[in-house]
Amino acid sequence: MYKIMSKIPDNIRRHRLPGTEIKPVGNNFYLYKVSCKWDREQHKYRKQNLGYIGRVTEDGVIEAHHRDGRTASIPIAASYSLEFGATWLLRMVGQDILDNLKKHFGQDAEWIYAVAMLRTARHCAFRYIEHYYQVSYLSVTMHGLSLSPGNLSNRMEQLGARRSAMVSFMKEYIPSGSFYAIFDGTSIVCNSGRIHDAQRGYNSHGCHDPQVNLMYALAVEGEKVCPVFYKNYPGSVRDVSAFRNMMREMGIETAVVLADKGFYSEGNGEELDTQGIPYIMPLRRNSLEYDREPLNRPGTTGFDGRFMYNGRIIWYRAQPPAEGGTHRYFLYLDETLRHMEATGRMTGKIGRETAEEIKEIQEAQLLFGTFAVKSTLLDVGAEDTYRLYKTREDVEQLFDTYKEEENFKTTGMHSRESMEATFFLNHISTMLTYKLYERLRLHKSLDRYAASKLCDILWDVRATNAGPQWQLEPIPKVSRKAIMAVGFQPPTTLG
Repeated sequence: MYKIMSKIPDNIRRHRLPGTEIKPVGNNFYLYKVSCKWDREQHKYRKQNLGYIGRVTEDGVIEAHHRDGRTASIPIAASYSLEFGATWLLRMVGQDILDNLKKHFGQDAEWIYAVAMLRTARHCAFRYIEHYYQVSYLSVTMHGLSLSPGNLSNRMEQLGARRSAMVSFMKEYIPSGSFYAIFDGTSIVCNSGRIHDAQRGYNSHGCHDPQVNLMYALAVEGEKVCPVFYKNYPGSVRDVSAFRNMMREMGIETAVVLADKGFYSEGNGEELDTQGIPYIMPLRRNSLEYDREPLNRPGTTGFDGRFMYNGRIIWYRAQPPAEGGTHRYFLYLDETLRHMEATGRMTGKIGRETAEEIKEIQEAQLLFGTFAVKSTLLDVGAEDTYRLYKTREDVEQLFDTYKEEENFKTTGMHSRESMEATFFLNHISTMLTYKLYERLRLHKSLDRYAASKLCDILWDVRATNAGPQWQLEPIPKVSRKAIMAVGFQPPTTLG
């Protein structure tokens, strides 16, 4: 062994990992996976060759590709202690995702799921996936996945060409019964000249760079929310013109658009009406579309009634649709919000205001705590409309938080296929995050934990290989509490 290793230059030897051996053959060097086994007859250890991994160059290991399409197994870099907790939790909540991936992607399902889990757990760039795989117990449960940057890039190019399989997978999660669909769009800046969909557009940040519009559909059933579908469009295509096209690809007849305030415009409403798409759209406080007469009456006498929402009293006024009309308006007053606005705004000059400023403040205070919406759902009452729309705000907050965690404001992809693969892998990561969010909501733990932070807490739950087999290390108290917050009991074994 010494003579062999002495022939290997340092710039080649540095690529040898634990459990491997480099052999020189001619002018080339080759990496093999090896182990030692006790020979009872000879009373000594014997080296066993467990297979060829690849050719070693100064830049790294070029992995071997077998005739059946498999790649050589990569040895585990950290063989003593591996992460267990975060990926265990994601496997617990996302088994159905893996099952459906196997249904539609066959042998590619495991690497797709592994990459999505690691992206969810560590919010890392694709070039770091191999590292986190090797230091995770995933390298034991999903053994032999080749996730080096070069190999992963090739896999993503192939995955991105399988949009039909992606659509079939996503349709597995579209509810069969009646549901509300939330459409949410975001712009992804893309400067690659090879991606023709990257076109100059405009987003809420005032950016006119080449961009791709990523449209999302989320299904709402009661209080349960699930991201079910995505599709990307050229940056010059507006959200409103993409709704009907996306619905056709989803295979649904109708969906309700729950728009945000940035989407509001008379033109957008008219276009949705023309396409026959129902919607609930918030109105600006200074809009003249809804009747403000209730606000001019003493106290709350101008409102029809009230209900409770998240511990707050919400007054409402339902404005009936005009004869033959297709819209109705609801005006809401949140007393808690009104008090917060009254004490937090326009208070810096108290005692020093002019008469004109006092009059301006009195007029502005009429709108404090108010919220008005325009709805085409004529058979849905004031309270249900309010709760439905507030669901959108909760989802939007979570969605924006997760996009920020992924740092997904721009894409460095250089082909349409790799970009499509990136969107799909992020979609699965988003599904996993929402599953964690849903379990936190069901177990009333949202006030203590954020879905995107659970994996950070559980990353310290370890598995070690000190003896003949792997064992679970004692789980820290903070991690045990996090596991119970989503309704699971802390694991006692690695099974």
